Amino acid sequence: MSTRRKLLKSLALAPLALGSVRAWANTTTSLPARDDPDFWEKVRDQYLLAKDKVFFNPGTVGAMPRIVVERVNEHMIKLATDVAEWEYRGDKGWISGYYHMPEIREKIAQLIHADAASIALTDNVTSAMSYIAEGLTLKAGDEIITSNQEHGGGRSSWIVREKRDGIRYREFTLGKPIRNEQEVLDTVVSAFRPETRVLVLSHMITGSGALLPVKEICAEARKRGILTVLDGAQIIGQVSLNIQDIGCDAYVGCFHKWIGAPPGTGFMWVKPEILKNLWTSVSSYQWNNHEDEGFRFTQRGTGNYSILLGLEAALDFHAEIGAQRVYDRIKYLGNYLRDELRKMPKVKVFSPAAESMCAGISVYNVMGVTGSKLQDAFWNEARMRPRSQGDEFGVRHCTHIFNSEKEIEAACRIVRKVAGS
Repeated sequence: MSTRRKLLKSLALAPLALGSVRAWANTTTSLPARDDPDFWEKVRDQYLLAKDKVFFNPGTVGAMPRIVVERVNEHMIKLATDVAEWEYRGDKGWISGYYHMPEIREKIAQLIHADAASIALTDNVTSAMSYIAEGLTLKAGDEIITSNQEHGGGRSSWIVREKRDGIRYREFTLGKPIRNEQEVLDTVVSAFRPETRVLVLSHMITGSGALLPVKEICAEARKRGILTVLDGAQIIGQVSLNIQDIGCDAYVGCFHKWIGAPPGTGFMWVKPEILKNLWTSVSSYQWNNHEDEGFRFTQRGTGNYSILLGLEAALDFHAEIGAQRVYDRIKYLGNYLRDELRKMPKVKVFSPAAESMCAGISVYNVMGVTGSKLQDAFWNEARMRPRSQGDEFGVRHCTHIFNSEKEIEAACRIVRKVAGS
């Protein structure tokens, strides 16, 4: 049975079936608006999230839909009970690591608008970025530049190469909050030097939710012969992505945040002409397979096929609801939250003021209150869970399709209480 059919069959047994959601999604005459609470309440019931808690942190690890958990558990049980049936003539259906996973790679390709052959499955963004940093041929004196707001998983592998091989690693400073796209473009371009060989940059800054003008940045880098590697950890499932339109040289992302797949699911895409010359740093039988470049990096020993089936179920769930509907809902809720926060005089929002640069991540603080105290206030008052961003930047508050306007309104009441207003 296909994952798609399994998804619909399984959800038909749920308290509120996705069948009804799908019927709405495919009907043009009776389609509810994106802010219709009935539609999204039915979607919310497809998640296993506890009803007495509110989750506001898919920017770290997302909530998995019921079908994802069921698909993973189903395969784990099959592996535990029926492994003797495996005849060792290929690993499809049992383990991952030795099968090229064309079905899943093709679904990813459709989601991100890229060629499946140049997509490798990885554990996460950190491992994907490491493959690129380790695999590029660079010499002492070549310069890698990135921003001062990158995640450690995006920059650390380049620092290792600096220490080991003598390449130069340099950071430029982006504002927080970022005022507009032109400010970012000017800052990045002014950081380019004759010796700059690679630009590593987040598509969306994890610590502010700022969506950067990567298409324009990549165009400027391309004029100067600078390779562009984009970190899309916060993009997949939150914002529409068209890699071909962006024009980058490499893109890395993950599925355990906004798509709702199990942890341990990520990818990298690299332009074919670059990928064919990229050295593998975790090598097995396929290390020299230039017929399927993405498989060279996907194949890295015995892996967990169960979580890849969970990834496929998450991709199908996302598609069944409708990708653009998901993106619109996330942005709508994010704007709703930020609009309310900006009405509070003691609250500072660190996410960009430009609506075009924001989606579901909002970062803000309350004057005189640390992020930890604000995070604790949410939990103690209403069992809500955003994530602390430290003493200066308050909390990161993410909104997703399993959240509601009522939850945002309740959260804002807590912020007002903490602010004393």
